[in-house]
Amino acid sequence: MAKPSYTSFQITQDLYLVHQSLPTDEAVPTQPVEIPTNHFAVIDCSGSMSYDLPKIREQLKRKLPKLLKETDTMTLIWFSGRGEFGTLLEGEPVGTLVDLQNVEKAIDRWLRPIGLTGFTEPLREAGKVVQRVSKAHPGSVSSLFFMSDGHDNCSSRAEILRAMEDTANGFQSTTIVEYGYYADRNLLSTLAEKAGGVHIFAEDFAKYEPAFEAVLSKRPSAAPRIEVEVSGDPIGGFVFTLQDGDLVTYAVEAGKVRVPKNVDQLWFMSPALLGVESMMAFDANVAYQVRSASKSNQFADNIRAAFAAVSLYAVRMKPNVVYPLLKVLGDVDFIEEFANCFGKQKYSAFQERAKKAAFGEGLYTRGYDPSKVPADDAFTILDLLHLLASDESNRVLLDHPDFTYSRIGRGRVDASEQLTEEEQTEMQALTTELSGTKKTARIKEINQRIAEITDKPSALKFEADPAPIGYSISSLVFNEDRPNVSFMVRKTGKVDLSERLERDAVVKVPNVLTTHVFRNYAVIKDGLVNIEKLPVNISPATYEALQAKLGPNVFHATRVDSSTGYTGVLSLKEMPVINRKMVSEVSAKQFFQLQYELLSAQAEAKVYNSYAKDLLPQERSAGLKDTYGEDAAMWLKEQGITDGGFSPKGILAESTDFYLGKELKISLKGYSKLPSLKEAQAQISKGKLNGPGALMAPTIKMVEDFLGSDLYKKSGGGSAALQVWLDTQQKGSKTKVREIIFKIAQTTFAIVVGQTWFKEFSSLDENTMTIEPQPGTQVECKAELKEVQIKI
Repeated sequence: MAKPSYTSFQITQDLYLVHQSLPTDEAVPTQPVEIPTNHFAVIDCSGSMSYDLPKIREQLKRKLPKLLKETDTMTLIWFSGRGEFGTLLEGEPVGTLVDLQNVEKAIDRWLRPIGLTGFTEPLREAGKVVQRVSKAHPGSVSSLFFMSDGHDNCSSRAEILRAMEDTANGFQSTTIVEYGYYADRNLLSTLAEKAGGVHIFAEDFAKYEPAFEAVLSKRPSAAPRIEVEVSGDPIGGFVFTLQDGDLVTYAVEAGKVRVPKNVDQLWFMSPALLGVESMMAFDANVAYQVRSASKSNQFADNIRAAFAAVSLYAVRMKPNVVYPLLKVLGDVDFIEEFANCFGKQKYSAFQERAKKAAFGEGLYTRGYDPSKVPADDAFTILDLLHLLASDESNRVLLDHPDFTYSRIGRGRVDASEQLTEEEQTEMQALTTELSGTKKTARIKEINQRIAEITDKPSALKFEADPAPIGYSISSLVFNEDRPNVSFMVRKTGKVDLSERLERDAVVKVPNVLTTHVFRNYAVIKDGLVNIEKLPVNISPATYEALQAKLGPNVFHATRVDSSTGYTGVLSLKEMPVINRKMVSEVSAKQFFQLQYELLSAQAEAKVYNSYAKDLLPQERSAGLKDTYGEDAAMWLKEQGITDGGFSPKGILAESTDFYLGKELKISLKGYSKLPSLKEAQAQISKGKLNGPGALMAPTIKMVEDFLGSDLYKKSGGGSAALQVWLDTQQKGSKTKVREIIFKIAQTTFAIVVGQTWFKEFSSLDENTMTIEPQPGTQVECKAELKEVQIKI
């Protein structure tokens, strides 16, 4: 066994980039070996590949003979679900491929979309076939190309990895292609590690085509594999090499790794120092200055390896490794891009750029500044919004010239301007008849009817009153499943009804009616900052808190008034959405516990609100019915105006595109819905409480105890005493709910935006846990992270 030697480059106190040298007497110089290559392509033919398989078929038929050397062979294996796989070409030499008639028939017949996705059987098939092909072509090497666009839904992860481990022994090189944004990235990258191969992401056929052709054109090394000892505990369980423009990964098993004999060095990340600590400080600034002076892309090996590690750990969603590496590298462009990474698309683009940087392309295009990396506990936009919402005197200035807003969803079209389904059907019939009739009288009738149908009133417009003092930002809204946060404001204003009153003339209401609307403004949408600049007027206490947290680049007071506070503009783009501390502390147990506590707090609030509604007199201000009469109120309702404000009937505008977002669905078995107060009281009286009912029971007892207390009785049992007591309880429960929701939102953002998973789980496939939120109560919890299409 080869004995290694190590040099460690310190990244942080508990993170090292380790270089492992293999003894020179066991290393063979890396040279392309021009010997016959047996190429194996294993192609996913599951149903989800239906759109791209025709392109893949055409590529194979047109280019196979051109891509292979005369002495090479080609093997094609297709697969979909369980029992659905096969070899359609086995060790076919180029001479056979030139006569493509039979080959094309085989490709057209078998490369068709069908069924589910199963990796185990085609991998084992490749392992069997490579033994026959290698025996038939002695002195050759074999190269495996495996691609899939989905998740295996036929075998366990352990079975798949065993199949890859067994199969990889027959191949000198392996390339695993993750095709599209729905493929199982975690599993496919692990397959590459098991095989000691390369993991490639191809978002579509345009990216897949050159990747496939590049693999066929490369010459695998014929060097035999040797077993190498790897000390310590490599982070992620793999080591890597930089080889011929590829990052090759090798899984470490029981402290050993099998690598080709011509590999003379390995790299990996370690939580502890191994071997000798480099006397050369890891100072990328030196390399940056050298490069700036010489205009050379030749960087020290440790810096190139650090960029390689950035790429490999980014694709494995390990920001706690990536951020420290970026800090020592100090590449401004990479730091800022990774800080805004969200979703598979951005992560994929980032890891590809980092891979190119490892080979000297595109480094330090915007300079060197390690301070650009946010601190572990950096003050985030979520922290800022929470601080602003905690003081009702803080106002957001929506009329300020620096405020701009991009709507996050599809717009709505006033339904009064749209044809109903019945009218559309009638219009089709009328236009069809119009094109076929020659009778002038009938033509006039049809045109008159078309005019009647299309005579729609203009959409009503709400004109907001000027709001120089702004709006309270105390009402924050967090999306339950996605990393979205917004604030809601109530705007007063007017609606001009004159055109519709002229048309109907049946009621007496003002031509211009005073009303209000509720508007929701998304600050963050799917993890991305949606409002770059937020003009605010904040209290002195909030200003002092911000000064302690933020620098002048984020908030600068342009006006100070002792009575109204500080006015300025918050530059949200300068702030991180999450910080590393949030990502490192993601715990499933704590998160599920918070979900249970939220349900408990919501149960408490529901009880107080229900008693207040049932026992206290409901104040009601004069409404539209009181002011204008019942007929007028009904007419106004048809126009979209009620006591609740202006909200005309509308339909969603037609979607023109979509983007991919992620949602985190949480379920607590048996706790999907809280009962009504009456239902909970009935459960108590029967002594048969379900989970949600049990959450409401303590608060019901508390209210009933108060109603039977001497304090309440001595007050005369009137509503005034109950009002004061319930108001206090309601405010307390509302605050409790808000605080828990904020904590839950932090975890949701950490998972979705930070591209991480709960520390108790080894992969996304592991997502259930039973917790005991209180003695004697066990709750089965589940978290599901899904990628969804969001229409725009």
